[in-house]
Amino acid sequence: MKDIQLKLINTESYDSVEKARKSKVCFLPLADLSTNPLNWIYEDLDTKDDLDELIESIRNTGLQQPLIVTRSDTGHVLLSGHRRLKALKQLFSEGVEVRYNGLTVNEEHIPAIVQEVYKTQEEQFRALVASNCYRHLSKEANKKLIAEAIKIYNRQLSSGNVESGRTRDNIARIANVSGRSVQRYVDIGKKGEPVKMKDTENGNSASEKETWQNEKKKLLKKLSSLESRFTDLDTSICSEDDLQEMKTEAIPLINVIMQRLDIDAGEL
Repeated sequence: MKDIQLKLINTESYDSVEKARKSKVCFLPLADLSTNPLNWIYEDLDTKDDLDELIESIRNTGLQQPLIVTRSDTGHVLLSGHRRLKALKQLFSEGVEVRYNGLTVNEEHIPAIVQEVYKTQEEQFRALVASNCYRHLSKEANKKLIAEAIKIYNRQLSSGNVESGRTRDNIARIANVSGRSVQRYVDIGKKGEPVKMKDTENGNSASEKETWQNEKKKLLKKLSSLESRFTDLDTSICSEDDLQEMKTEAIPLINVIMQRLDIDAGEL
């Protein structure tokens, strides 16, 4: 962050926001910041232990990264930094003096980078996703992300503003995930019609079950073939080093099979 000049700005003025963009980092009052309503997608990724660890880190070494925000009608909305804001609120309530880049952070002076003003919820959603793209998503968070992307896609479809290309790829671009991830959760239906999440409450669909049955047959056939090859393997011509090398390579593969099939060692 070298050569960055921190400035205290009057956030009520549009000119001050322009100055904030140019200087990159500015100080905003806590009352001017609001959490992003779309952040519910990522909430299950933030555990209490993670928050406690972050609080201690800020307490001991100061705030290392500013919040990322966008201008709203009532102030600024977070795009990235919801956990950091929670941690700061906790430290403020304890009366802890927090430092950022050698300067004091308090309820009136919170460092933030102000990104451009996003005119639509769709634009803000894309910005929120981009700000969190480094995070490893759980299956549940991934489903929430895709569900929100579907709402945006369907709104675009109704207004005739859908980009050219496959439906699943359009949704994937909005959610910043792979097309295969979208296919896993989404019922595409007919082209040009609104799409929806697959109904998973009553189990997998018939087509998914059929796919799994076919995949199971292929896997079992391959395992049977491997069993025959290992049965016929003449280990008498192998050196100890060769056997040890094969064992080293085979153990992780065997572990993967046991974990995926939930096999306990006592069952073998």
